[in-house]
Amino acid sequence: MIKGEKIRFDIHNILFSIYKFNKTLKNSSIKKILDKQKKEDLSLLFNVLLNSMRLHFHTLKIINKFIKKKIRDHERILLISAITQIVFLDFKEYAVINCSVEIAKKLKLYPGLINASLKKIAKDKNELKKINIQYEELPSWFQKRTDTLTLFEKRLFLNNFYKEPDIHIVFKNNEKLNSFEDGLIKTSELSGFLVDKKDITNKKSFIDGDWWVQDFSSFLPLDNFEFEDKNQKILDACAAPGGKSFQLISRNLNVVLNDKSQKRSRTLKINLERLNFSNKILNKDFTTFDEKEMFDTIIIDSPCSSIGTIRKNPEIFFKKDPPDFVELINLQEKMLEKASRLVSKDGYIVYMTCSFLKVETIDQIHKFLKKNSNFLLYNYKLKKNNIKYSKLIKDNFMLTLPDNIHENQIDGFFASFLKRIK
Repeated sequence: MIKGEKIRFDIHNILFSIYKFNKTLKNSSIKKILDKQKKEDLSLLFNVLLNSMRLHFHTLKIINKFIKKKIRDHERILLISAITQIVFLDFKEYAVINCSVEIAKKLKLYPGLINASLKKIAKDKNELKKINIQYEELPSWFQKRTDTLTLFEKRLFLNNFYKEPDIHIVFKNNEKLNSFEDGLIKTSELSGFLVDKKDITNKKSFIDGDWWVQDFSSFLPLDNFEFEDKNQKILDACAAPGGKSFQLISRNLNVVLNDKSQKRSRTLKINLERLNFSNKILNKDFTTFDEKEMFDTIIIDSPCSSIGTIRKNPEIFFKKDPPDFVELINLQEKMLEKASRLVSKDGYIVYMTCSFLKVETIDQIHKFLKKNSNFLLYNYKLKKNNIKYSKLIKDNFMLTLPDNIHENQIDGFFASFLKRIK
């Protein structure tokens, strides 16, 4: 086996599983492959794996330019990975081509086709880097769900969805931020983008529990919400991995953490312990909560298509099958209805999703308000020092596509505040 072949074969098998069988990177069979990797190889693996999925529309366009015959799924996946490495990651051409040919032999494909095609592509790689895709080349289910986007919004998405995400972190307090040992592009008095994204878990301030990773879009809604009564009871209904809860705990608010998933709750517990927080975690299905106990504020970071996190979760577009919108929309409605029965008068439901699709966001709120006349849409205002982010606020909602601020990437996200008035 030539150098680099094994890890590239593992990358191929993971990509094939995601593409063909609708798996995710969190799937147990994929996790087994990842767990067997040497620590020093994981960086290479994730670099190729994630960028192969992010850029697969670009690489498919290149494949169609150079290969006119119909190709099989294994050939398509092998070429996607190899072209990503040669054209977009600038890996050594001979190493990528040699490994790809050997993998083709093992898979009983046509190694001659792989070899000849990749050599031609490598010669034109500088020109191929400039290749652009059109909105019509994105998945049909996505085009259908975004038919209300403006031409500007569609261009914004096309320009951003395939780029590598940046890392945004949130501090317990301003003192922790001011004593941070590395470069930081500040986004607020409590948060900022990391300048150095390498080995973040080895930073002393991370080990000491000074901060946590949380996308700016997810951070902004609660950062702008003032809790007038510091003793009020708050429920985070889908708390893991914990970012929003940590924001509130850091403000000395009374937060009950809940997450239905035991696996996600274990991650939440680890995060709490590192941050030196001791809040109890409930493992309940929020839609079946006992309605005897009431809350002043309920935060629902609802399960959704996660399309706003497409840069972090590029398998959303890479998989053959779309998200199950029927199931997701039904669950979102159930969670909102349950929250309406658990929140006290003059209390709030904070409904969020890491999606910007109308069907999961604005449509859900309008349906809820139509059915529940005892609620109104609360006037969402930015704090004075956050006015610069006003482009993210529309019609009393926070709503953004994958975008950038301070030349750093942020997720697509939605947030709304519903106030119970009677």
